[in-house]
Amino acid sequence: MGRPKHLLPTSAGTVIDLLCERLSPLFVETLVVGGRLASPTPGVLMVEDRSPARGPLVGIYSGLLGAKTDLALVIACDMPFVRSELAQAFLSRSGGVDVVVARVGGYYEPLCAVYRRSALPAIRKALGRGELKVTGIYSSLRLHEVSEEEVRALDSDLSSFLNLNTPRELDLLLRPERADRALADPLVSEPQPLGCEQRR
Repeated sequence: MGRPKHLLPTSAGTVIDLLCERLSPLFVETLVVGGRLASPTPGVLMVEDRSPARGPLVGIYSGLLGAKTDLALVIACDMPFVRSELAQAFLSRSGGVDVVVARVGGYYEPLCAVYRRSALPAIRKALGRGELKVTGIYSSLRLHEVSEEEVRALDSDLSSFLNLNTPRELDLLLRPERADRALADPLVSEPQPLGCEQRR
């Protein structure tokens, strides 16, 4: 793409600007986690990585440590098409568990999921062992899996899990009329923006 994904241009500023604009009103706080971050978007808390290791698990760990709430919705910054209805569904299933995550096509979607601070000890142990795979911690946590059928009821084409990996996908962001067809009210958090607990 020629530049960091979170700084890619969209029809409404950068990807981070777009995601934070749509996430922040839904949550008590919005955090963006990463290393050597650019100037923060107004009203958004920037959190530096808490480990010299790199990867999404470090971002989740750092964000949970920096959050003032117990629960956080984590979304990778290159997944700008997440539907708000899906985020709401994940949050509604978070009672009594450490992680709420979708399983689509037989695979977890760990970077569009809800994490509770109770997951921190398992993440800390994994990082201490040098294990950086996010799904590697799931076996030691209380997990609620959201089925593909449940996801498709809210997001029929699974656009919520689309990554910005090709110029065609970036084109969706640059053309609002096409983006509107690809998503309904996208949200966000590699940076890793986190929305921390919903407003009541």
